[in-house]
Amino acid sequence: MGGLLGPADGLYQEIGERWSSRGVPVVRVSYRRPNDLDACCLDVAAAVQMAIEAGAERVVVMGHSFGGAVALRVGVAMDEAAGVVTFATQSAGCEIAPGLRGRPLLLFHGDNDEILPLQSSEIVAAMAGRGEVVVCPGDGHLLVKSGEFILDRLEQWIPETLGASV
Repeated sequence: MGGLLGPADGLYQEIGERWSSRGVPVVRVSYRRPNDLDACCLDVAAAVQMAIEAGAERVVVMGHSFGGAVALRVGVAMDEAAGVVTFATQSAGCEIAPGLRGRPLLLFHGDNDEILPLQSSEIVAAMAGRGEVVVCPGDGHLLVKSGEFILDRLEQWIPETLGASV
């Protein structure tokens, strides 16, 4: 659905261009076996490890739909994950959300999502015991109407979460 370019008509591509132009490395991951939660988590964890070995001290892990569960699970498992961002996440696979141990969690979800209801993100935030659910008014699962809105919010959230001025 969102694929390597991401939801919102290429959100991951746009994030990559914006942040890398500021000297902030960005890695996008394509899963070897989509829909295999364990394998996908290993793919993302390997990318995080690669970033750490290349000099990153902290990372923000993001994922859309099924990828939200992947991002959350990697965020729980890896201390280098400073925070997690999900876009129209599913709640299945997120049962370990309390393991974020207070790390920031930002969840974007359209209130007209035709695949996963807004309550999916609300459930994940409740399981985590924290998290900011940002409603994207009038938007569906692919968040095509909310790209700029999401990017604007991430412009504030990412530096706060990483503890950096970029």
